[in-house]
Amino acid sequence: MSTESFSGRLKVQKAVLLLKYLGVSPFDRYEFGLYVRGPYSPVLALDYYNNTGDAGRIGGELGIPSEALEKVKWFVGHDERWLEVASSILYIKMRYPDIASEEILSTLRLSKPWVTEQMFKRIMHELSEKALI
Repeated sequence: MSTESFSGRLKVQKAVLLLKYLGVSPFDRYEFGLYVRGPYSPVLALDYYNNTGDAGRIGGELGIPSEALEKVKWFVGHDERWLEVASSILYIKMRYPDIASEEILSTLRLSKPWVTEQMFKRIMHELSEKALI
C-alpha cells in the first residue's frame, strides 16, 4: 500500500488498526484515537511520512500470519466510507470488548451521525462473517 495519496494513507491506517485488533506484532504497538475519518494513529503517520517503522511494509516479509493478511486484503478492498465505519466499529470493540451492538451504534453515531442502522447492520454482518466481531 502506498502512502503517497490520502486514500493510500487512510488504507494503511485502517489496515494497521485491523492488525492491532488481531493482535499482530509489531502493529500492536500503535495507539489510535478517533478522528474525523475514523481511528488514526499519529505515531503511525510519523512512521510512514518518515519512511520508518513497519507501516509501509504490510505483507509477508513481516511474518504476518496468512489468515490475518487475507483479512487485511479483504478489509482494505472496501471503499473509504466503509473503511471509516468498519474501523470505527473495531476501535470501539477494542476499547469496550463487552459492548452490545446497540451501544456500538449509539457510540458510533456520536461522531458519525450519518451512519444509518441499515449500513451499520450490513457492516457488522460482514465483519461477523470474517470472524472479526
